[in-house]
Amino acid sequence: MSVRSGTRPEPAWRARLRALLRDTTLAGRPLEWYLSGWRLALILLVVMVIFPWLVGSTFVADAIAVGIYITLAVGLNIVVGYAGLLDLGYVAFFAIGSYAEATGTFGALQLNSVTGEVIHTPVLPFWPLLVIGALVAGIFGIVLGAPTLRLRGDYLAIVTLGFGEIVPILFNYFPFWFGNTGMSALPPADINLGGLTITFSDPLNRIPFYYVVLAVVALVILGSFSLRDSSLGRAWVAIREDETAAASSGVNLVRTKLLAFGLGATMGGLGGVLNGAYIGAISPNDFPFFVSITVLMMIVLGGIGSIWGVTLGAIILRFIDVDLLGRISQFVQANPVVNNPVSPLHFLSTVDFNQAKYLIYGIMLLLMILFRPQGIIPDVRRRRELKGIGAAVESTSAIGVLEREEAGAELAAVDTLDQTTYAGPGSDDIGRSGD
Repeated sequence: MSVRSGTRPEPAWRARLRALLRDTTLAGRPLEWYLSGWRLALILLVVMVIFPWLVGSTFVADAIAVGIYITLAVGLNIVVGYAGLLDLGYVAFFAIGSYAEATGTFGALQLNSVTGEVIHTPVLPFWPLLVIGALVAGIFGIVLGAPTLRLRGDYLAIVTLGFGEIVPILFNYFPFWFGNTGMSALPPADINLGGLTITFSDPLNRIPFYYVVLAVVALVILGSFSLRDSSLGRAWVAIREDETAAASSGVNLVRTKLLAFGLGATMGGLGGVLNGAYIGAISPNDFPFFVSITVLMMIVLGGIGSIWGVTLGAIILRFIDVDLLGRISQFVQANPVVNNPVSPLHFLSTVDFNQAKYLIYGIMLLLMILFRPQGIIPDVRRRRELKGIGAAVESTSAIGVLEREEAGAELAAVDTLDQTTYAGPGSDDIGRSGD
């Protein structure tokens, strides 16, 4: 029995774009050569390095907020995108990292909220706190992962959701962290380099702290790429696809899942430390459940499992949150049609789109699920799964597809072949040719 698989034709605009990038040359090489692999990453890094000098201070502050959420999104992508473990309590690690930074720089813990008695603790520099906060969050990630190893799907989501709700409540009701009042968190101390002083505490000049966030984001993305291509990353993907098959193939489910939770939480802690140093004061109210949902939506919007997609999703959602919705509110409320009391659109004069952002996020999520479930920049494997490209049909084994992928074969070329299962001399028991 022979089976042919079809592919959807490439849109005309995409074909024209590919031809333009292929035919346009720069320094003797086509543009597509510069816009691929490490060369594209290097170009983006250079752009981000000179970014503060191209825009105003307002956009630098927005870029810092975006960078913090990119760190969170890349970390959650390890848990959700790589290992396929749905974590709805990721905000807990964000809170732990922020409180670790605040505790280390505040220099005091409250023993009794009634008498106000406090003990003075050592004040630590920001740089070791960056590591300490990440490690503490990573440890709690392992603590969360340990009792949830046998859970899957909705049950895992419920347990992680509970963990995400418990942590802010503990910070609120335990007197050590000053309850609902919160704590102040200090930015990195100034650095003196001969006659040059780098100041991180100036609220009117956020450029030095921007470069700190940029360095952390670059390291997190580079580490995520390294993990994806490692044997550990392949083990995560195997668990995501089929736990039973992964265990039968020799994957240690306990260790691999714990590493996913721990490393994802570590990156969440890094984002928390940066957040505490950036905003200067934290309280339990800063870590609601919607933070976890927002980070998860960044992953779904950009493309689950895709590092570049997750990064783009974080940029888009944070831009919408910190800038676009406010501009939309101002535009709508200043519009004469809306200001007119007899206009049917007058009700929009009291609407604050910032307050309706979760409604807008929900609509965006539904549209993505309906029209582009693989995300804006999808992971190659997940895109093939959702579109049915390269699936192991009756006449093609899954192992054969993986072998062709690893050999660098174009899957489109496979679609043109008449693939027929062969069982007989010279073939193995899964239908592959023995030669």
